[in-house]
Amino acid sequence: MINVSHNELITQCTKAFEGLQRQCGESDMIANMVVDLEMVGLNGVSHFVNALHFLALEQDEAVYVEPVIDQQLTANLFGCSILCHLPNLLDFTLDNLANRSSIVLNITQCHHRWLAFSELIKLAGKGLSVKAQWLNSSDYKQVIYILNAGELLPELYISNHKTTTSELLSIMDLQSLSIEISKKTFTFPFIKENYQHLSSCDLQAAKQHAWKHGISIAVEHWQIIKNAASAILVESNENSPLNES
Repeated sequence: MINVSHNELITQCTKAFEGLQRQCGESDMIANMVVDLEMVGLNGVSHFVNALHFLALEQDEAVYVEPVIDQQLTANLFGCSILCHLPNLLDFTLDNLANRSSIVLNITQCHHRWLAFSELIKLAGKGLSVKAQWLNSSDYKQVIYILNAGELLPELYISNHKTTTSELLSIMDLQSLSIEISKKTFTFPFIKENYQHLSSCDLQAAKQHAWKHGISIAVEHWQIIKNAASAILVESNENSPLNES
């Protein structure tokens, strides 16, 4: 493991995304999505390292969002990462929330849903409450993210049991993310015994530790990010004019 500062990680993640030469997505915004998740101890770097492979293979295509039906929007990413598309999808959803008390954005066939963390936090700063749900494709465990208006960090609930195949279709697709945005606060009427609760206090403690002591990252992850970032230098060198002798 190595220790890096918040700014070092932001810089390298920004360069790593820029090195992919993607047309969609803003590199500084994506870097903050990664680092914000890492700062609260939720493995933002490992999610980003996993995402880099997907992002390098994706095509830059516009996302089609179906018209609102029963206060629900549906967007299909066709197997792409949310990193490039989530900020714009949330902006579009907020436009449709204007005359409603709540709205649900269902994103299907998407990857890297943990990295939605900090973009959802921004909504609470706008006086809105958020409830997001998805299933981890790695362990079939349900994740519930609740953040009420004005709060700084969410309450997270992770199920203790794997979702069975028979239950799967009744909950949500393995590659889907459901985000409910409301002008009212969400209550917590559920889940004690069957869910692990990561409180906002737990997340804040991890964040304070990271600010004070730095961010610990696996050496191999840091090297992957730096290698991705170095693609910018290669591109620059290749396009540089040759020195005349």
